[in-house]
Amino acid sequence: MEQLIQYLPKDRQAPRLWFKQLSIFSEPDSAKIIRTVPFRRGLNVVWAKEPAAGSAVGLHAAGHGVGKTSLCLLLRYCLGDPSKAVTELRDELYSEFPKGGVIAVMNVEDRPFTLCRYFNPHREGFAIVGEGSEDVWAQEAESNDRDFLKRLASDMMSSVSPSKIPDTGQAIEWRHVLAWISRDQGSRFKSFFIWREGEGTGLQRSRQDPPVVMRAVLGLMDQSESLLMSRIATLEQELSLASQRANELQREPALIRRRIESNLRVMGALPDDLPMQAQDLFDDSVEKRIKEASEEAAGRLAQWDLKQEKAEQDLAEIRAGLKLRRSESERAIAEYDFSDAARRGDESAYQTVGRKLLKLKNLSSHCEEGNILFSQCQYVQAEIRVLELSSLRDQRDKQSLQKAMEESAGRAVAALARKNEMASKVQALEQQEASLKKALDQVRMARRTAEIEANKWPNLLDELARWNTSAGSAKAQAEIDAAQVEITRIDRDIGSARTQLALLHQDKSTREKTLASITDALTQALLPDGAFGAFDPRDEDRPFRLSMRGGEAYRVLEVLLGDIACMLDSAGLPSSLPGFVIHDCPREADMSIGLYENFFSLIDELEKKAFAGEDPPFQYIVTTTTPPPTDLQEGVVRLELDPSSNEGLLFGRRFGVEQNTLSGRG
Repeated sequence: MEQLIQYLPKDRQAPRLWFKQLSIFSEPDSAKIIRTVPFRRGLNVVWAKEPAAGSAVGLHAAGHGVGKTSLCLLLRYCLGDPSKAVTELRDELYSEFPKGGVIAVMNVEDRPFTLCRYFNPHREGFAIVGEGSEDVWAQEAESNDRDFLKRLASDMMSSVSPSKIPDTGQAIEWRHVLAWISRDQGSRFKSFFIWREGEGTGLQRSRQDPPVVMRAVLGLMDQSESLLMSRIATLEQELSLASQRANELQREPALIRRRIESNLRVMGALPDDLPMQAQDLFDDSVEKRIKEASEEAAGRLAQWDLKQEKAEQDLAEIRAGLKLRRSESERAIAEYDFSDAARRGDESAYQTVGRKLLKLKNLSSHCEEGNILFSQCQYVQAEIRVLELSSLRDQRDKQSLQKAMEESAGRAVAALARKNEMASKVQALEQQEASLKKALDQVRMARRTAEIEANKWPNLLDELARWNTSAGSAKAQAEIDAAQVEITRIDRDIGSARTQLALLHQDKSTREKTLASITDALTQALLPDGAFGAFDPRDEDRPFRLSMRGGEAYRVLEVLLGDIACMLDSAGLPSSLPGFVIHDCPREADMSIGLYENFFSLIDELEKKAFAGEDPPFQYIVTTTTPPPTDLQEGVVRLELDPSSNEGLLFGRRFGVEQNTLSGRG
């Protein structure tokens, strides 16, 4: 024991976190408190008694279902544990005590607080600075319960370094540490790093991350190790990307060729067994056929270009002639209307049409009848003089007007014939225009189809030419060589970083040596017959090992002694562990009564000899159905639960019997 005591750090005089009292109430009233459990610094035993043989029957005949696990879950509830087991208990208690809750008096970083949390998940609890009074509900609260728990988590994690898992970047949180220091009974203490059974801890990697959390909390990861681990993770990611890039560069030519070949064969309707390229000028090949098809398509496109050009020219000529004929038809209609008005003796219409016809005849254009310009045609000039007479307005020119009308009336028959002739010519030209327009549309469509057909071959041949120039080229090979050089460099850097990390691990720090010494001294104090204990913080399965071989009993003992070693070491400043541990009913059935009693006696003896007259800087709460040694029951046993009567149960009565039995709550 003296050897163990000399290794214990004494930087802290009190645990960073410990409970002084936990009360359960059915209603927010001091008269409605169901149970109050006092706690102390040091060893706290919650004992569920086994009734004497024959003294009880049925549910009252065993120390199970009395509330010891529920008590542990309520302590975790007061620490903000979000796990499924805690939530299920809270919901069950809410159904039994709708207005109930718990009051915890605890110390956080040497400051006392009183926390009230209700079972109703929607009802806000409160926190009070100090130990509170008998009627805590009447006191002024410092904050609500959720804000208090956020500060608690922040305080507990403030000195943890690194604050993130180096490999993944995941933040190390209070819930991860809480899973360790308050092991779930369902984990059965099978392994040091199995903290929660079934629901997990919230860590991304169930095997690699718990050891990292342990080392970070215990202050066993210095800055250089954290940086090396982060660098290795970064390099491994870079190596993966570089390897992927190199594989892509090597596969790219083959992938391009397969895609081009597939497209060429499908678009050319060519057989799969036809070679892509000919060995000589006379062999058949995909490339040869595609070039021939490309040339044929280009020839067809050129022919359709000529056809389209001719069709557009023909249509333009027809439209020019049609425009002229429409102008002549309009003039012929006016001439007929002019002669008809003269024949009918309608002076007003005669003059109106005459002005319109005069405007048409004055056009500086071509006279088809004389095949000369209108300005040089005697017939047109004579017509213009007649039309000018028709515009006279003075009464004294009446005779001239009458004479002009008589002359115009004599031409009515000829004007009608010309009108009909011009209309027939216009209609014929319009039909030709429609026919040529339809033909042009067809030519344009055929030309567009030929263009699409002609364009697809050069595009694919260009791709094939691109592949021929890139695959195996100096540029492509240079890119592949550069990628391989990068892979080699990264691989070398990873090896160097891992060597540095291994050397760093070999050079054990003072912290590791201290924990190893505490572990060994604990083992020798518990098993004085030549046994020794070892500590390897990088072991992902058994960081704490006993030299004894005894099956499950010693594996469970490794977990218990490992937690106790870390708890004792928490009095040192490098450790961020709260100095608080809950063990819910360790597997005492796997250990002999003597070994189990010796374990309790060891903690009690350590407390008395190492901290004589003082409160120890840790709090250890353990539940058990096995009677603790008689010489330490007084003072150490903080609560006795007895299944033989309802008064001996944690909540003073049973409820949800079947559900509790199935869920295994103690």
